This record gives sequence, structure tokens and C-alpha cells, in this order.
Amino acid sequence: MTFKQWIYGTDFNNPSFEGQWKLLHIVTLIVCIGLIVGITLLFKNKNEKTKRTILLIISGILLFFEIARRIVNLTNPITFTKYNVLWVLLPRPGCAISVWLILLAPLINKKWFYNISSMIAILCAVIFFAYPGAGFLNKYILFENLYSIVSHSLFLVGSFLIVTLNMSKFDYRKIFKELITLGVIVIYAILEMFILTKNSTGAPLEADPFYTLPGNEVQEIIGISNHAVYLILYFLFISVYFAAFYFFSRKKRPLKNCVEV
Repeated sequence: MTFKQWIYGTDFNNPSFEGQWKLLHIVTLIVCIGLIVGITLLFKNKNEKTKRTILLIISGILLFFEIARRIVNLTNPITFTKYNVLWVLLPRPGCAISVWLILLAPLINKKWFYNISSMIAILCAVIFFAYPGAGFLNKYILFENLYSIVSHSLFLVGSFLIVTLNMSKFDYRKIFKELITLGVIVIYAILEMFILTKNSTGAPLEADPFYTLPGNEVQEIIGISNHAVYLILYFLFISVYFAAFYFFSRKKRPLKNCVEV
């Protein structure tokens, strides 16, 4: 394998293993859980500046891989025979959106953004790790596989740390800010599905970022053939999931360095 083959993934046969738990997947998940527990125990009682620094480190690593991946795709001539600049630059699908939420959270440093970032990212990360996803499905770890494994691992760790390090504060009386942000994300997903295209054929930039259209992977995995029933259960689950954060929240000491507006 040459460096060009590793970085671009072209002219190289990389067999896939669909829907299988492999050793790397299991070990990565164990390491992520260990990091969440270890960092929480070590830093839960530290000051807010220290906690934010940990999240900024995660943010910095995520940003490095986000930039690196875009440079790789922009310099790969094959990319633009199938896609366009928007496909390369914009975050997609739902997991990529979660990456940018966790990346931006310590930079924006506001409780409402910590809240919505952690809720969305935890859900995406758990779905990804519960069922073997991109990155773990190939025999060889090429750059794209490495990017996927690192980014999903870090936004899993970062999303849980936001909660366990008490950087979030779920207050239903101020939930409108989270709802507005969620609405913006949904509008962005709709743009990717129905307005923005990835090539001259008119194919959507992202077919189904949050697994809502008929025949999506989640629907197939859970085995619900009736799409209307699936959507009812989908939105019921999402509603209960988001509500649970506010229902089980406890009063926390205000964060000194976190702007609450």
C-alpha cells in the first residue's frame, strides 16, 4: 500500500465486513468508555476553566481531522467527478453535524449550546457504536477509516463529558434556545436532502441525515416495515429522549466562565 492509496483510498481493494462487530470496534468502544469514566473521576471537581480546556483539546483534534479530510477530498481529482465543493465542505450526515456541534461547544461556551450539542451527539454516537458503522467495516484502516473512527470516538467522549463534567445545565424554563437551535439543524438537514445537490444528476447532498425517510438503515435494523408506524415511534422516542435530560436534571453550581444567555 502506497501513501497515495492510504490517503485517497483509490486503486486499492479494501474488503468490507457489513454489520459485524470486530475487535477494533469493541476495543475502541472500551477505550472511549474508559476515557469518559477516567476523565470524569479526575476532573469533575476541578474548576470550570480546566473542564473547558479538556473540551477544547477534543475540539482541536476534531478540527484537525475535519480540515485534513477536506484537504484530502479537495486534492483528490476523483472526488469532483462524482461530487462538488459543497459535498466536500459541508458537514453531513447526522454524525458529521454532531462532530461540529461538539467542536463548537467549548468555543461558544454557553449552556444552551452545551445542552443541545450533548443531546444530539450522544444519540448519534450511541447509534453509531451500537451497530457497526463507517470506519470499522473495512479490513484495512485507510485515512477515511481513521477519520471516521477518531471523529466518532471523540464526539462520543466529548458529548458525555459535557454532561458528566457538569458543563451543561438542563432547565426546561430556558428550553426555547435549545429548540431554536434544533430547528436550525433540522432546516439545514432538509436543505441537504431536498435543495442542495452533490452533482449534475440532481442527487441530494445527503440522502437522509437523521434516518427519517422510507427504507433507512435504522428502520431496517429494527425491522419495522410500515413507515408511518416507524415515524410515530421515531418522534415519540426523540421526544422522550430529549425530555429525559430535563426531567432528571439536578440543580448545579453556576459555571463561572460559561456565559448564560
